[in-house]
Amino acid sequence: MPAGPTIEDVARAAGISTSSARNFFSRPAVLSAHTHARIQEAVRATGYVPRGRAGRLASAASEFRNLAFEVPRAEDPGVNPFDSQLLVALLWAARSARFRLQPFVTDMEPGSRVPYYRQLWARREAAGFLLTDAGYDDERVPYLRQAGIPFVVLGRLREERGYCWVDNDNLAGSVMAVCHLVGGGHRRVAYLGWPGRDPVAERRLEGYRRGLAEAGGLPELVELQDYGQSAVEPAARLLDRPAGERPTAVVACCDEFAYDVLRAAAGLGLPVGGGALEGRVAVVGCDDTPLAARTVPTLTSLRQPIRLLAQRAVDLLAARVANPGFEAHVLEQPELVVRETTLPPCADLSGQYT
Repeated sequence: MPAGPTIEDVARAAGISTSSARNFFSRPAVLSAHTHARIQEAVRATGYVPRGRAGRLASAASEFRNLAFEVPRAEDPGVNPFDSQLLVALLWAARSARFRLQPFVTDMEPGSRVPYYRQLWARREAAGFLLTDAGYDDERVPYLRQAGIPFVVLGRLREERGYCWVDNDNLAGSVMAVCHLVGGGHRRVAYLGWPGRDPVAERRLEGYRRGLAEAGGLPELVELQDYGQSAVEPAARLLDRPAGERPTAVVACCDEFAYDVLRAAAGLGLPVGGGALEGRVAVVGCDDTPLAARTVPTLTSLRQPIRLLAQRAVDLLAARVANPGFEAHVLEQPELVVRETTLPPCADLSGQYT
Protein backbone atom coordinates (compact mmCIF):
# COMPACT_ATOMS: atom_id res chain seq x y z
CA MET A 1 0.00 0.00 0.00
CA PRO A 2 1.35 3.50 -0.79
CA ALA A 3 2.43 5.52 2.23
CA GLY A 4 0.09 8.31 3.34
CA PRO A 5 1.04 11.95 3.91
CA THR A 6 3.80 12.45 6.50
CA ILE A 7 4.51 15.15 9.05
CA GLU A 8 7.27 16.33 6.71
CA ASP A 9 4.64 16.85 3.99
CA VAL A 10 2.66 19.00 6.41
CA ALA A 11 5.76 21.04 7.28
CA ARG A 12 6.54 21.66 3.60
CA ALA A 13 2.95 22.67 2.84
CA ALA A 14 2.94 25.12 5.75
CA GLY A 15 6.43 26.44 5.02
CA ILE A 16 7.71 25.66 8.52
CA SER A 17 10.12 23.29 10.23
CA THR A 18 9.18 19.68 10.96
CA SER A 19 9.58 20.30 14.69
CA SER A 20 7.03 23.12 14.54
CA ALA A 21 4.62 20.84 12.70
CA ARG A 22 5.03 18.22 15.44
CA ASN A 23 4.35 20.88 18.07
CA PHE A 24 0.92 21.37 16.53
CA PHE A 25 -0.08 17.98 17.94
CA SER A 26 2.12 17.70 21.03
CA ARG A 27 2.72 21.27 22.30
CA PRO A 28 0.27 23.66 20.57
CA ALA A 29 0.72 26.31 23.27
CA VAL A 30 4.22 27.13 21.99
CA LEU A 31 2.92 28.09 18.54
CA SER A 32 1.74 31.54 17.54
CA ALA A 33 -1.84 31.91 16.32
CA HIS A 34 -0.58 32.60 12.79
CA THR A 35 1.61 29.48 12.71
CA HIS A 36 -1.15 27.35 14.22
CA ALA A 37 -3.57 28.47 11.48
CA ARG A 38 -1.02 27.69 8.73
CA ILE A 39 -0.43 24.17 10.07
CA GLN A 40 -4.17 23.60 10.45
CA GLU A 41 -4.62 24.47 6.77
CA ALA A 42 -1.69 22.25 5.76
CA VAL A 43 -3.10 19.28 7.69
CA ARG A 44 -6.43 19.72 5.91
CA ALA A 45 -4.79 20.16 2.49
CA THR A 46 -2.52 17.12 2.77
CA GLY A 47 -5.01 14.86 4.53
CA TYR A 48 -2.40 13.97 7.14
CA VAL A 49 -3.58 11.71 9.97
CA PRO A 50 -1.33 11.76 13.09
CA ARG A 51 -0.09 8.44 14.39
CA GLY A 52 1.52 7.24 17.58
CA ARG A 53 1.76 9.55 20.58
CA ALA A 54 0.85 12.69 18.61
CA GLY A 55 -2.23 10.94 17.27
CA ARG A 56 -3.30 9.88 20.75
CA LEU A 57 -2.81 13.41 22.04
CA ALA A 58 -4.80 14.87 19.16
CA SER A 59 -7.60 12.37 19.68
CA ALA A 60 -7.73 12.99 23.42
CA ALA A 61 -7.83 16.73 22.89
CA SER A 62 -10.84 16.40 20.61
CA GLU A 63 -12.72 13.44 22.08
CA PHE A 64 -16.08 14.91 21.17
CA ARG A 65 -16.54 15.88 17.55
CA ASN A 66 -19.70 17.98 17.80
CA LEU A 67 -19.49 21.76 17.43
CA ALA A 68 -22.71 23.36 18.64
CA PHE A 69 -24.21 26.37 16.88
CA GLU A 70 -27.24 28.24 18.14
CA VAL A 71 -29.51 29.40 15.34
CA PRO A 72 -30.11 33.11 16.05
CA ARG A 73 -33.20 33.75 18.12
CA ALA A 74 -36.34 34.84 16.31
CA GLU A 75 -34.66 34.10 12.97
CA ASP A 76 -35.77 31.57 10.38
CA PRO A 77 -32.74 30.43 8.33
CA GLY A 78 -35.14 29.68 5.50
CA VAL A 79 -36.22 33.34 5.39
CA ASN A 80 -33.09 35.24 6.41
CA PRO A 81 -30.66 34.76 3.49
CA PHE A 82 -27.52 35.59 5.46
CA ASP A 83 -28.27 33.17 8.29
CA SER A 84 -29.20 30.47 5.78
CA GLN A 85 -25.90 30.86 3.93
CA LEU A 86 -23.92 30.95 7.18
CA LEU A 87 -25.55 27.76 8.47
CA VAL A 88 -24.73 25.86 5.27
CA ALA A 89 -21.17 27.25 5.24
CA LEU A 90 -20.62 26.12 8.84
CA LEU A 91 -21.93 22.64 8.03
CA TRP A 92 -19.39 22.23 5.23
CA ALA A 93 -16.56 23.83 7.22
CA ALA A 94 -17.15 21.51 10.16
CA ARG A 95 -17.24 18.48 7.86
CA SER A 96 -13.95 19.43 6.19
CA ALA A 97 -12.36 19.71 9.65
CA ARG A 98 -13.71 16.27 10.61
CA PHE A 99 -16.23 17.69 13.04
CA ARG A 100 -20.02 17.63 13.00
CA LEU A 101 -22.06 20.78 13.34
CA GLN A 102 -24.90 20.51 15.83
CA PRO A 103 -27.41 23.35 15.28
CA PHE A 104 -29.80 24.00 18.13
CA VAL A 105 -32.41 26.58 19.13
CA THR A 106 -33.44 28.20 22.39
CA ASP A 107 -36.74 29.72 23.46
CA MET A 108 -38.10 32.48 21.22
CA GLU A 109 -39.17 34.50 24.26
CA PRO A 110 -36.68 36.79 26.06
CA GLY A 111 -34.70 35.08 28.78
CA SER A 112 -31.33 33.58 29.57
CA ARG A 113 -29.77 31.31 26.99
CA VAL A 114 -27.01 30.17 29.31
CA PRO A 115 -28.93 27.11 30.66
CA TYR A 116 -29.04 25.60 27.16
CA TYR A 117 -25.26 25.91 26.84
CA ARG A 118 -24.70 24.60 30.36
CA GLN A 119 -26.89 21.58 29.63
CA LEU A 120 -25.17 20.72 26.33
CA TRP A 121 -21.78 21.00 27.99
CA ALA A 122 -22.79 19.01 31.08
CA ARG A 123 -24.13 16.20 28.89
CA ARG A 124 -20.86 16.23 26.94
CA GLU A 125 -22.78 16.72 23.71
CA ALA A 126 -20.46 19.42 22.34
CA ALA A 127 -16.71 20.01 22.18
CA GLY A 128 -17.30 23.75 21.85
CA PHE A 129 -19.66 26.45 20.67
CA LEU A 130 -19.92 28.80 17.67
CA LEU A 131 -21.71 32.02 18.64
CA THR A 132 -23.35 34.54 16.37
CA ASP A 133 -25.72 37.51 16.95
CA ALA A 134 -23.73 38.39 20.09
CA GLY A 135 -24.86 41.71 21.57
CA TYR A 136 -22.97 43.95 23.95
CA ASP A 137 -24.96 42.65 26.92
CA ASP A 138 -24.73 39.01 25.81
CA GLU A 139 -24.36 36.82 28.90
CA ARG A 140 -23.17 33.78 26.96
CA VAL A 141 -19.66 35.16 26.45
CA PRO A 142 -18.79 35.82 30.12
CA TYR A 143 -20.34 32.48 31.12
CA LEU A 144 -18.33 30.48 28.57
CA ARG A 145 -15.13 32.35 29.45
CA GLN A 146 -15.52 31.79 33.19
CA ALA A 147 -16.47 28.14 32.74
CA GLY A 148 -13.45 27.51 30.49
CA ILE A 149 -15.63 26.16 27.69
CA PRO A 150 -14.17 26.46 24.15
CA PHE A 151 -16.06 28.91 21.93
CA VAL A 152 -15.59 31.27 19.00
CA VAL A 153 -17.68 34.36 18.27
CA LEU A 154 -18.65 35.10 14.67
CA GLY A 155 -18.50 38.83 15.25
CA ARG A 156 -16.96 40.63 18.21
CA LEU A 157 -17.85 42.75 21.19
CA ARG A 158 -16.36 46.05 22.34
CA GLU A 159 -13.76 44.12 24.30
CA GLU A 160 -11.79 42.23 21.66
CA ARG A 161 -9.41 40.27 23.90
CA GLY A 162 -9.85 37.18 26.03
CA TYR A 163 -11.69 35.07 23.45
CA CYS A 164 -11.45 33.95 19.83
CA TRP A 165 -13.46 35.79 17.20
CA VAL A 166 -13.90 35.95 13.43
CA ASP A 167 -15.55 38.99 11.90
CA ASN A 168 -16.40 40.77 8.69
CA ASP A 169 -14.94 44.29 8.72
CA ASN A 170 -18.25 46.13 8.80
CA LEU A 171 -16.64 49.50 9.45
CA ALA A 172 -14.36 49.20 6.41
CA GLY A 173 -17.32 48.07 4.32
CA SER A 174 -19.33 51.23 5.03
CA VAL A 175 -16.26 53.36 4.28
CA MET A 176 -15.90 51.49 1.00
CA ALA A 177 -19.54 52.14 0.10
CA VAL A 178 -19.30 55.88 0.83
CA CYS A 179 -16.03 56.22 -1.09
CA HIS A 180 -17.57 54.43 -4.08
CA LEU A 181 -20.47 56.88 -4.13
CA VAL A 182 -18.29 59.95 -3.58
CA GLY A 183 -16.08 58.76 -6.41
CA GLY A 184 -19.19 58.77 -8.60
CA GLY A 185 -19.81 62.43 -7.84
CA HIS A 186 -22.28 62.16 -4.93
CA ARG A 187 -22.06 64.82 -2.23
CA ARG A 188 -25.28 64.14 -0.33
CA VAL A 189 -24.99 60.54 0.85
CA ALA A 190 -27.55 59.28 3.38
CA TYR A 191 -27.53 56.25 5.66
CA LEU A 192 -30.44 53.94 6.49
CA GLY A 193 -29.72 51.52 9.33
CA TRP A 194 -30.88 50.19 12.64
CA PRO A 195 -30.02 51.69 16.06
CA GLY A 196 -26.49 51.02 17.27
CA ARG A 197 -27.39 48.63 20.06
CA ASP A 198 -25.25 45.81 18.68
CA PRO A 199 -21.72 45.58 17.26
CA VAL A 200 -22.77 45.25 13.61
CA ALA A 201 -25.07 48.29 13.64
CA GLU A 202 -22.57 50.41 15.54
CA ARG A 203 -19.61 49.64 13.29
CA ARG A 204 -21.56 50.07 10.04
CA LEU A 205 -22.81 53.48 11.15
CA GLU A 206 -19.32 54.44 12.34
CA GLY A 207 -17.92 53.46 8.94
CA TYR A 208 -20.50 55.66 7.18
CA ARG A 209 -19.48 58.63 9.32
CA ARG A 210 -15.80 57.96 8.78
CA GLY A 211 -16.36 57.78 5.02
CA LEU A 212 -18.02 61.20 5.08
CA ALA A 213 -15.12 62.60 7.10
CA GLU A 214 -12.54 61.18 4.68
CA ALA A 215 -14.46 62.77 1.79
CA GLY A 216 -13.96 66.20 3.30
CA GLY A 217 -16.66 66.35 5.95
CA LEU A 218 -19.80 65.80 3.87
CA PRO A 219 -23.16 66.37 5.63
CA GLU A 220 -24.67 63.49 7.62
CA LEU A 221 -28.18 62.29 6.74
CA VAL A 222 -29.30 59.37 8.91
CA GLU A 223 -32.58 57.51 9.40
CA LEU A 224 -32.89 54.50 11.72
CA GLN A 225 -35.37 51.66 11.91
CA ASP A 226 -35.43 48.51 14.04
CA TYR A 227 -34.03 45.50 12.23
CA GLY A 228 -36.73 43.15 10.97
CA GLN A 229 -39.20 46.01 10.46
CA SER A 230 -40.12 47.66 7.17
CA ALA A 231 -37.90 50.64 6.40
CA VAL A 232 -40.01 52.07 3.57
CA GLU A 233 -41.28 54.95 5.70
CA PRO A 234 -37.87 56.15 6.97
CA ALA A 235 -36.49 55.70 3.45
CA ALA A 236 -39.29 57.91 2.13
CA ARG A 237 -38.44 60.55 4.75
CA LEU A 238 -34.89 60.64 3.39
CA LEU A 239 -35.95 60.86 -0.25
CA ASP A 240 -38.90 63.23 0.14
CA ARG A 241 -36.78 66.21 1.13
CA PRO A 242 -36.82 69.44 -0.88
CA ALA A 243 -34.59 69.71 -3.94
CA GLY A 244 -31.10 70.66 -2.86
CA GLU A 245 -31.48 68.78 0.43
CA ARG A 246 -32.53 65.39 -0.89
CA PRO A 247 -29.71 62.80 -0.89
CA THR A 248 -28.57 61.57 -4.28
CA ALA A 249 -27.36 58.30 -2.73
CA VAL A 250 -28.26 56.03 0.19
CA VAL A 251 -26.11 53.47 1.98
CA ALA A 252 -28.35 50.82 3.57
CA CYS A 253 -26.99 48.68 6.39
CA CYS A 254 -28.59 45.53 4.93
CA ASP A 255 -30.06 44.48 1.61
CA GLU A 256 -33.57 44.31 3.08
CA PHE A 257 -33.41 48.03 3.86
CA ALA A 258 -31.93 48.69 0.41
CA TYR A 259 -34.96 46.98 -1.16
CA ASP A 260 -37.15 49.30 0.91
CA VAL A 261 -35.23 52.29 -0.49
CA LEU A 262 -36.03 51.04 -4.00
CA ARG A 263 -39.72 50.81 -3.05
CA ALA A 264 -39.71 54.28 -1.54
CA ALA A 265 -37.98 55.74 -4.61
CA ALA A 266 -40.55 54.11 -6.90
CA GLY A 267 -43.37 55.54 -4.78
CA LEU A 268 -41.91 59.03 -5.10
CA GLY A 269 -41.20 58.67 -8.82
CA LEU A 270 -37.41 58.90 -8.37
CA PRO A 271 -35.30 56.94 -10.90
CA VAL A 272 -32.59 54.75 -9.32
CA GLY A 273 -29.04 54.81 -10.68
CA GLY A 274 -27.90 56.88 -13.61
CA GLY A 275 -25.30 59.04 -11.86
CA ALA A 276 -25.15 61.75 -9.21
CA LEU A 277 -27.95 63.92 -10.58
CA GLU A 278 -30.68 65.85 -8.81
CA GLY A 279 -33.92 63.89 -8.94
CA ARG A 280 -32.20 60.49 -9.04
CA VAL A 281 -30.89 58.23 -6.27
CA ALA A 282 -28.11 55.65 -6.05
CA VAL A 283 -28.37 52.77 -3.56
CA VAL A 284 -25.82 50.49 -1.90
CA GLY A 285 -26.91 47.52 0.21
CA CYS A 286 -24.99 45.16 2.46
CA ASP A 287 -24.66 41.33 2.56
CA ASP A 288 -25.20 40.78 -1.21
CA THR A 289 -28.12 38.44 -0.68
CA PRO A 290 -29.31 36.38 -3.69
CA LEU A 291 -32.04 38.86 -4.66
CA ALA A 292 -29.50 41.68 -5.08
CA ALA A 293 -28.70 40.48 -8.61
CA ARG A 294 -32.42 40.13 -9.47
CA THR A 295 -33.89 43.49 -8.50
CA VAL A 296 -34.79 46.09 -11.11
CA PRO A 297 -32.37 47.78 -11.28
CA THR A 298 -29.86 45.30 -9.86
CA LEU A 299 -28.46 46.26 -6.47
CA THR A 300 -24.89 47.26 -5.67
CA SER A 301 -24.05 45.54 -2.37
CA LEU A 302 -21.23 44.66 0.02
CA ARG A 303 -20.58 40.92 -0.09
CA GLN A 304 -19.43 39.26 3.12
CA PRO A 305 -16.97 36.35 2.71
CA ILE A 306 -19.35 33.93 4.44
CA ARG A 307 -17.59 30.70 3.48
CA LEU A 308 -14.23 32.05 4.56
CA LEU A 309 -15.63 33.34 7.85
CA ALA A 310 -17.20 29.95 8.57
CA GLN A 311 -13.97 28.10 7.76
CA ARG A 312 -11.90 30.42 9.94
CA ALA A 313 -14.36 30.10 12.82
CA VAL A 314 -14.26 26.29 12.72
CA ASP A 315 -10.44 26.34 12.48
CA LEU A 316 -10.15 28.56 15.54
CA LEU A 317 -12.62 26.48 17.53
CA ALA A 318 -10.78 23.27 16.65
CA ALA A 319 -7.56 24.90 17.85
CA ARG A 320 -9.27 26.08 21.02
CA VAL A 321 -10.59 22.56 21.70
CA ALA A 322 -7.08 21.15 21.33
CA ASN A 323 -5.48 23.94 23.37
CA PRO A 324 -7.65 25.84 25.91
CA GLY A 325 -5.06 28.63 26.06
CA PHE A 326 -5.20 29.33 22.32
CA GLU A 327 -6.50 32.75 21.27
CA ALA A 328 -6.67 34.34 17.82
CA HIS A 329 -8.68 36.98 15.98
CA VAL A 330 -9.52 37.10 12.27
CA LEU A 331 -10.88 40.17 10.47
CA GLU A 332 -11.88 39.60 6.83
CA GLN A 333 -12.66 42.27 4.26
CA PRO A 334 -15.98 42.54 2.39
CA GLU A 335 -16.17 43.01 -1.38
CA LEU A 336 -18.18 45.75 -3.06
CA VAL A 337 -20.18 44.19 -5.91
CA VAL A 338 -21.10 47.05 -8.24
CA ARG A 339 -24.38 46.79 -10.12
CA GLU A 340 -26.92 49.10 -11.76
CA THR A 341 -28.12 51.04 -8.69
CA THR A 342 -24.83 52.99 -8.61
CA LEU A 343 -23.81 52.94 -12.26
CA PRO A 344 -23.70 56.17 -14.30
CA PRO A 345 -25.60 56.37 -17.61
CA CYS A 346 -24.28 54.05 -20.34
CA ALA A 347 -21.82 52.42 -17.96
CA ASP A 348 -20.24 49.15 -19.00
CA LEU A 349 -19.51 46.70 -16.19
CA SER A 350 -17.67 43.71 -17.68
CA GLY A 351 -20.17 43.68 -20.54
CA GLN A 352 -23.09 42.88 -18.22
CA TYR A 353 -24.78 46.26 -17.88
CA THR A 354 -25.04 49.03 -20.45
